[in-house]
Amino acid sequence: MTDQNNNNQIPTSVKIGRFVRTYLLFFAIGTGGTIFSLFHFVDALKPLKPIAYFFGNDLLPLLIFSMLYFSFCKVNLKDMRPRQWHIVINLLMLIATAVLSFYLACHVNSPHRALIQGAIMCVIMPPAAAAGVIAGKLGGNEASVVTGILIGNLLCAIAIPLFFPLFTSKLSGSFFEEFMLIAGRIFPVIVLPLILAFVTKLFIKPLHHFIINKLRGISYYIWAVCLCTVSARTFSCIVNSPENSATLWSMAGVGLVTTVAHFAIGKLVGNRHHQRISAGQAFGQRNGVFGLWVALSFLDPAAVIAPGCYILWQNVMNSWQLAHREKLVARCKALGLPVYQE
Repeated sequence: MTDQNNNNQIPTSVKIGRFVRTYLLFFAIGTGGTIFSLFHFVDALKPLKPIAYFFGNDLLPLLIFSMLYFSFCKVNLKDMRPRQWHIVINLLMLIATAVLSFYLACHVNSPHRALIQGAIMCVIMPPAAAAGVIAGKLGGNEASVVTGILIGNLLCAIAIPLFFPLFTSKLSGSFFEEFMLIAGRIFPVIVLPLILAFVTKLFIKPLHHFIINKLRGISYYIWAVCLCTVSARTFSCIVNSPENSATLWSMAGVGLVTTVAHFAIGKLVGNRHHQRISAGQAFGQRNGVFGLWVALSFLDPAAVIAPGCYILWQNVMNSWQLAHREKLVARCKALGLPVYQE
């Protein structure tokens, strides 16, 4: 009864603000879908499409860079040591990719070729840049997740030119050339903000202090803006796909199964090493934008739908986790119990 009375005493504006923060990723996905629908179905908005493309193609990397910079400013370099779960989840990724790749190499005319390519893309995608941001909101160890992001992206740059030639002829260069092409797409966005964050921490202490104390949650809101743009791009890929509805639903199913499997396996492995949240986010939250680029560049056109759907499924999962975390924190505070934090 006391908790109910206290809840009734909370101002409506505070309740609304808490609700929006909790379900912000849901709102971002819905906003992205709405924006795409308006530009796709309303002819009067066609003159504004260049502005939309600017946000989707030119501004998005800058937003991701800023998000990572603010997030990395909270990370201590001494905490970024590799852990056993980093090895386990990345070995699982490599084994799954190898098995599926060799299967396609041995079954060139498989009727499920596009589906398997979509599954490979969902498995091999590197950890998302925002994984550390969401992990921090959930009580995870951001430093461990950042280490997982760096390791996962490096292995992705190695695995794609290593395994993709087994089932596609669209990689025309040498292993080193393809490695540099892929590394050039993913590492500048991750490594440069990390370096800049450490430079800020070591040499521009007033700015670092301001970011830590006054802009602590800004990365989450920047990611919401990024997710809105990414969602619009994902809906565009799905709606404009020439594939039939059966293929689209099958690809969506592949994205859903791999999303659930990644989060479940990551949490299971992480739980054995006392970092369930961190490992779950590092393995479950993948860089879908990079996955779209790889699928469009090297795989069958239908395969692009699976990583596109993965983007949506993983953020539905993240939204549910954030809502559950909010309720858990409120319950622990009401009972005077410590909140789980890695």
